[in-house]
Amino acid sequence: MMTERLITPTELRQHHYCPRVVFFERCTPVRRRETVLMTHGREKHQAELKRERRRTLARYALAEGERRYDVRLTNVALGLTGELDLLIVNGDVAYPVEFKHTARPPDPGHKLQLCAYALLVEAELGLHCPHGLWHSSRTRQTHEIVFDTRLRNRTRAAVQIINEFIVAERCPPPTPQTNKCLECELRNFCGDTL
Repeated sequence: MMTERLITPTELRQHHYCPRVVFFERCTPVRRRETVLMTHGREKHQAELKRERRRTLARYALAEGERRYDVRLTNVALGLTGELDLLIVNGDVAYPVEFKHTARPPDPGHKLQLCAYALLVEAELGLHCPHGLWHSSRTRQTHEIVFDTRLRNRTRAAVQIINEFIVAERCPPPTPQTNKCLECELRNFCGDTL
């Protein structure tokens, strides 16, 4: 598998939101323009990472661990590459951490994204990831995401599905939840939604 075909954990989340987001990014010359919400989210994300450096691990129910920020990982066999916000390492166990600026709890797309990071950590760093941590900067709640066999299999399957439509340059069907299309920056390119 060529490195340009590697899928990012973020693309797994986007694919869950709407499969066409990744298609337009990877297979067409369409470039997404950053919306106000995207800019705001990125700024909040950076501010949260700055604050994180001053905090204890208590919010993660961990007594100790080494924090590693902006961990870049690539594994061709998994078909994945990405940069993890934070990895907490305690001996041979690691906990990937993702920060999101939302009031909603983690959805299945967020879980796929975090699990993809766990698979990368295990493959590249040889550490065991029993669960990850998903933190909302809006609600200040941290959710534990268990990386069970079912989630791991769903994550691997999603990577394969995305790769198949990228290689075939085949546009996947749109999300069945058309309310998502109302604020989508790619809506004008779909043609068969709304």
